[in-house]
Amino acid sequence: MTKKGEQIKEQILRYLERNPDGLRIGQLTNLLGVSRNSVYRYVQELEENGKIKKHHPKIWRLTKPFKPQTILGYQYQALLQGLRRIGGEMWDIKTENGRNNFKNLGKYISPRMKESSKLDLERLRQKTHYLQDIIEYGMKLVEEASSVEPFKTSFSLDDNGFPNENTNIAAIVSFHGGYVQTSKVKGNGFAHYYIIAGIIEANMEQIIPTIYGGRVVVDVIKMDEENQNVELGLFVYFDKETPFIDPYSKRRIPHPQREIRIHGHY
Repeated sequence: MTKKGEQIKEQILRYLERNPDGLRIGQLTNLLGVSRNSVYRYVQELEENGKIKKHHPKIWRLTKPFKPQTILGYQYQALLQGLRRIGGEMWDIKTENGRNNFKNLGKYISPRMKESSKLDLERLRQKTHYLQDIIEYGMKLVEEASSVEPFKTSFSLDDNGFPNENTNIAAIVSFHGGYVQTSKVKGNGFAHYYIIAGIIEANMEQIIPTIYGGRVVVDVIKMDEENQNVELGLFVYFDKETPFIDPYSKRRIPHPQREIRIHGHY
């Protein structure tokens, strides 16, 4: 391998670091200014060395994507702290306005994530009508977008697959350890999780009401700063304006859990 070839491979890795959603051969060719065949050869060598992998037939990503917990963690937390200092209570998560603003920021980001273009509601509708399956599909899109650190999704559904009637929680998304590897997240640095709540809520708003019905809300329900643990609750509410949609009869049912509890069916 020539010195120039090694330099080009380093450039490919840098471009993929800056584009965690991945790049196509054509995009790399334009960025590098070399032939398509050369780029393809270098990409194959990087794949053989385990540094990159093919995410889709035409998209290449780093094998270990650089995410907030490994790159720019300090700067990112400093940005969130700085917003509070400059913007006051409007960007302070101790205030309702601040929490809502960060969540709305996440909702603004969500449709601009590349993975959102892969949403195929018709295919999902034909495949399943179970809320757990629908949520798992939506969370997979969020995970594939490389927008957040690793998380765990657990479900809070009754025997009929509906959200818990008392809390309306359908799932809990848990984060452990913070997003900065070598130090603790502090204070307004936890605004990160309100941004994620907005991203997930906007994503689920496209999926759940269309197929299953209901109104979706995602919010922070636990924030343990000392142990760096955060939980987001995914709530699904049914009422006259946002009823459950029966997959068979297409009947709209405002309170399906209540009808099953009283009549044994909805």
